[in-house]
Amino acid sequence: MSAQLRLYKAHFRASRKADGNSDATCRIRRSGRTAFLAALLAAALACMTACESAGSQTAQARQESPRLLTVEEREVLAQAEKILTRDCMKREGFSFWVTPEIPEPLERLFPYVIDDKEWAAANGYGRGIRERREALARSDPNRRYFDRLSADRKAAAITALNGPTSEGLEADVPGMGRIRHSDKGCVSYAQRELYTDLRAWYRAKKVTDALDRTARVAVVGDPKLLPATRQWAACMHERGLPYDMPQKTRERFALRPEAGEFATAQAEAACARSTGLAATLRELSRAHRQRMDSRHPTEVKNRALLEYKALSRARDIVRRG
Repeated sequence: MSAQLRLYKAHFRASRKADGNSDATCRIRRSGRTAFLAALLAAALACMTACESAGSQTAQARQESPRLLTVEEREVLAQAEKILTRDCMKREGFSFWVTPEIPEPLERLFPYVIDDKEWAAANGYGRGIRERREALARSDPNRRYFDRLSADRKAAAITALNGPTSEGLEADVPGMGRIRHSDKGCVSYAQRELYTDLRAWYRAKKVTDALDRTARVAVVGDPKLLPATRQWAACMHERGLPYDMPQKTRERFALRPEAGEFATAQAEAACARSTGLAATLRELSRAHRQRMDSRHPTEVKNRALLEYKALSRARDIVRRG
């Protein structure tokens, strides 16, 4: 009960006590006050109903508003797309296997500097991840299947998968110009089933993927990064590691196993955090990405919205598939 309603009730009881000398007058006043109180209660109930309805609508809108998906949720989308592609290829008379997701490479996990000491202790500079990626690529059943097909059959399978010509879908991609893809074929079918608006999805994905790449280039070339990089280098030198920038450590340990890889990776992560290099990179990355996103608001919004709405469909597809 609202404070205003309690106040009116208290006032009504006090008025009844003061007017108790005249029964006739009391009955008249009681009738008027009763009508007034009934109207007040009706108004209060209407307000409560309206407030509850508005609150429910606000909560529903908040629940439906798009957000960036987690790594695990993106893997669900990828698996659902493969399942839909498999079913489409089967209808076209070809085989297709739903394969595990290839793990992200070091360049995607830590595009600038390793700043997770525990990850560095377990993975070094990602040599194990590279080996797993290469092993999965070599054992890919789809690759082996396509390689065994005759020339005519392989051409037909590629057409079934990717469509006959690069027509139907297009996007103006920053740094690349206009690119096109077929709106037919099983890949396009799967994406249409998952994201519903295939043309909007194609443009959104191609543009935002390009923004990721251009933002990383802008961060590396930002003069504001130099002071933090110098501090990181000084920290590494104090540990007996002669590296002036994180790219040098990757060049050293990228191709072959070498003594000191894991110790160097842990030192890199510790220095990245203690000198503020990791924090500076996060700030610059956010600033450059926001600047670039502001130039392509439609594609950025569409990707978040279409992915978020597709997630429940993807879960159902994976559960059934």
